[in-house]
Amino acid sequence: MVVGGGPSGASAGRLLAAWGHSVVILDNPTPRARGLAESIPPSTRKLLTAVGVLEAVDAGGSIRSTGNTVWWASDDARLEAFGGSEPGYQVFRPDFDRVLVDSARSAGVEVRTPARVSAVSFGEEFARVDYEHQGHKSIPARMVLDCSGRAGIIGRRVRCAQTGHRTYALVGVWERTNWNLPDDTHTLVETYDDGWAWSVPISATTRHVGVMVDHGQRYETEIAKTTQMQRTLDGAVLGHQWACDASLYFASTYAGSQFLLVGDAGSFIDPLSSFGIKKALASAWMSAVVTHTSLVHADRTAAAVDYFSNWERDMYAVHLRRSREFARSALAKHAGAFWTSRATVDVDEDGSTPSDVGADLPVGRVADRGVGPDIDGDERAAPHDVFDFTIADDVRFEPRPVIRGNEIVLERAFAGGLRFVDHVDLVALAEMACRHRRVPDLFDAYCRTCPPVPLPNVTGALSLLVAKGILHERT
Repeated sequence: MVVGGGPSGASAGRLLAAWGHSVVILDNPTPRARGLAESIPPSTRKLLTAVGVLEAVDAGGSIRSTGNTVWWASDDARLEAFGGSEPGYQVFRPDFDRVLVDSARSAGVEVRTPARVSAVSFGEEFARVDYEHQGHKSIPARMVLDCSGRAGIIGRRVRCAQTGHRTYALVGVWERTNWNLPDDTHTLVETYDDGWAWSVPISATTRHVGVMVDHGQRYETEIAKTTQMQRTLDGAVLGHQWACDASLYFASTYAGSQFLLVGDAGSFIDPLSSFGIKKALASAWMSAVVTHTSLVHADRTAAAVDYFSNWERDMYAVHLRRSREFARSALAKHAGAFWTSRATVDVDEDGSTPSDVGADLPVGRVADRGVGPDIDGDERAAPHDVFDFTIADDVRFEPRPVIRGNEIVLERAFAGGLRFVDHVDLVALAEMACRHRRVPDLFDAYCRTCPPVPLPNVTGALSLLVAKGILHERT
């Protein structure tokens, strides 16, 4: 049972149906009048492909964006062009969500809409979901995926507000025949003393323009505090406007044996990142893998659930650190309460730093929060041109969860959970290093056996194995 038909719910449901499971989505769509424009970076294409919806999204008619125009703590514009050949997307959420729900339905998902969930309870074998859809109904499920976003049908029970990040989004819809921008596809972002403003196009003539503030205020009053945004809107016509909560939050727990908190139901990251939809898709893919594993291999449920919880917790911490860095740079010019509270927020500094949301999907990783550690430069000595390595006698292994295909399996990791770094399988690399004596030979063998990675990743991982005392020269 999937509660919610947004990007996370539709994507998770589609994957699970494609993998042979019976899936019902209970969808209660947001009214179009409150539907938001959102930006999706080009890197999201990897996740759209993994979910199986890339072609549908490409055909959905969204504006294809080439980047951002930013006035961040500066009066001078910075044009940030997307790297690579693929553009990003500017989407109107009600239309984008419908594309994903239709794709889920075509994969065999039963979609009930509009459906409003009133209660979710848990028993020994099944959860039970009570909801309203053409009358009151109740249905049992082996697993419930809470994909209800900020509503948090299950998630609100364990929700924790992020200190220093109370945020209101005030949004207006503006019309203009010609916006006279250097690139009409760009997202616009501007900081000011009491917050920041953004503008995203949904058509050639329509833009959503929002301000992010930490207190209740009139929309027009906040727009008047901006410089570039106010200038851009000169001559445009304001249509309807609304306000919504955009405060950050996380969960004290993200999963149990009968539920998962997916996407915004579990945590809400700073909208400044433009990674909201990307995070939702990554969380959906992960939740589908965990759910599939739990339903097919009940003995792995605990490991799978822990994997999901640790991954969600790490992802939130990574984005909170990024938000803090953005705030610190803004604070240099805007010394107000809004930026001060965000620049001084406490962040979990446990060393877990996944390189990006979804960057490792669908590549396997160990679940532990110590995966992907920051490695100081002096800890990575360059390997010799010729070597003769063996694994140290005192090295110990332990079983840890790793994603393989659409399942979580238990594989060997070095004691303490060290298994992957920079997309390199350290256990496989250590074993191969004992059979080869030159870096080119080792690199060739690794890329023939494991998913190929750049040479610097392999040499860096090899140096890490030596620095950690896992590999040493034979005597």
